[in-house]
This record gives sequence, structure tokens and C-alpha cells, in this order.
Amino acid sequence: MVLFRRLGIVACVAICSLLAPSLSSSSPRQDTAIANPTPADIDQGKQTFEVRCSTCHGLDGGGAMGPNIQGIPFRLGAPAVINVIKNGLSGGMPAFSGQLNDAQINQLVAYLLSLKRVDDAKVTGDPEKGKAVYDSSGCSSCHIISGEGSGTGPELTNVGAERGPSYLKTAVLYPGTDLPQARSFLESGGQLEYLYVHLVTKDGHTYDGTRAAEDSFHIVIKDATGKFLSFQKADLRQLDKESGKSTMPSYRGKLSDPQVNDLVAYLASLKGAR
Repeated sequence: MVLFRRLGIVACVAICSLLAPSLSSSSPRQDTAIANPTPADIDQGKQTFEVRCSTCHGLDGGGAMGPNIQGIPFRLGAPAVINVIKNGLSGGMPAFSGQLNDAQINQLVAYLLSLKRVDDAKVTGDPEKGKAVYDSSGCSSCHIISGEGSGTGPELTNVGAERGPSYLKTAVLYPGTDLPQARSFLESGGQLEYLYVHLVTKDGHTYDGTRAAEDSFHIVIKDATGKFLSFQKADLRQLDKESGKSTMPSYRGKLSDPQVNDLVAYLASLKGAR
């Protein structure tokens, strides 16, 4: 009976699609954002965002209880974001399919597409001097640039194309305070990358590192030597996720202001292959 019912539904849908082509052509696809949103669409999406989403993601999408989602539609594509809004994520993001209609969701995505993190800080240092600072400070012991260095930290080959000068300066002076989101947003639930983790097993062993992967039952960290360590959460006595900390040392007070500016200028110049 269930099979016949399903076949009947499929047949009904097929017949309706044939009988009402004008309806499908006049309405926006459920998985497609508005092609040319009007200011009114964006304003309505903003209102929806403030009511439904700002508690978790901040009024400007910059993050609060939940992750920063500025730029998410550009990285994932609008259809993927629409799917997340409709169906939610297992990490705590609720589904809004029963609360928002397709037009509201499309307007919401149009508003998200208008949110762009702008880093308008100016580069004031000398990139060539900055490379000398990079080399003398031992940065290559943790970072790779164009295949050279160690991969215990994030690769920097293309960092100048992905991060602005203000962000780079913050990372040099206050590492761990403005962590990026994982690119695999759908799989990770928008987890932050390089989050510092301190954990203690039930037998008393202590480990520190950055989170590499996590689900409801396991967590994988990467220690300062680049070694990956996997743990079952049931075997842990303590699990602390410490935002604001990092395995990367702060260079505040270790480098002069001109050296910091030169280092930032060098990092900002790294655009990868062009």
C-alpha cells in the first residue's frame, strides 16, 4: 500500500507539472536565490534575519552564539544555503522550512549576499623586509608558502587573497581571537578552524592542540608537532574549547611596530598562482 501511495503521489506531481507549466515558470525555484533582488527584497530579508537569525549569528551576520556567516553564500552557493535554512544542521541549526516560505527564504539569502566582510586597512609596510621578518621569526616552522615550510599551521601561499591586512595584523599580534570558519560548512556545521582544545583523559593524561574534526562522539586534535590525536568523548574527563588561545605564539612585544607592518605587508602580498 505504501508503494502504491508513493507511486500515486509521483504520478500526481508529474501530471500537475505538465498541466501547469505557467506556474513553474512564474515562481522562483525553491533552491535558487532571487537573480536580481530589489532593495525591497534585501530590506525584507534583513528584517527576517534580525527576527529569526540574529540571536545566533549577530545583527550583521558576524557571529554571536553561532558562527560568522558573512560570505557564506559566496563560498557555498545560494542553493546550498537555502537547503541549510530549510533543513537545518545537526550541530544546532534549526530547520525553518515550516516557519518561512520560499519567498522569505529567497529574500533572506539575498540579504546574506549583501553582507561582505570588508577589510579596508591599508598596507604600510615593506613586503621585502617583511619576508626577512618572516624568515628570522621562524614562521616557516609552522607554515607552508609555495611548498616550503612545515604544515603544522595553516598554509599561507594564498593568504593575501583570502585575508585583509587588518585580519593579518590581528592574527600576528592576537592569534586565536578571530578564527575562520571551516570551508566544509555543511559537513562541519560551521565549526571554527584552529580552535584551541585542552583535554584530559579519564586516566589523567593531558593533551593540547587545535581541533581538526569533531562530532557528537569523537574529537580529533592536531598538537604543536603536527600529530593528529583522536579521542572518544566518553573516555575524557575534561574537554575545554578555549577561544582566544592558539598554539601559534603572539608576536606582540616581540616584534617592533615597523616589523609587524612589514610582516603584514609580506603576508598581504601572498596571492598564490595568478
